[in-house]
Amino acid sequence: MALQPTTNQIYAILDQVMDPELNHSLVELGMIRDIDIDDGRVQVELQLTTPHCPFAGEIEQRIRSALLEMDSVSEVAINRPCARDA
Repeated sequence: MALQPTTNQIYAILDQVMDPELNHSLVELGMIRDIDIDDGRVQVELQLTTPHCPFAGEIEQRIRSALLEMDSVSEVAINRPCARDA
């Protein structure tokens, strides 16, 4: 496995991931609240606009696909605080 990715590298990748409805990057929209990296495992805190966002699954899949393309990422977990509050 390659070296551990940096937070800046993760943000750069996620800046290319577009919200399917608004067609702006998740980073630009402020939807990426936190990133934790531990030995190739990346946890992303994702804040959607609503707990019942109809595009939640697609957005999560786009995040996973983009990050898993990096050689240094072995696993992606997505935490959605609003989903717990729903």
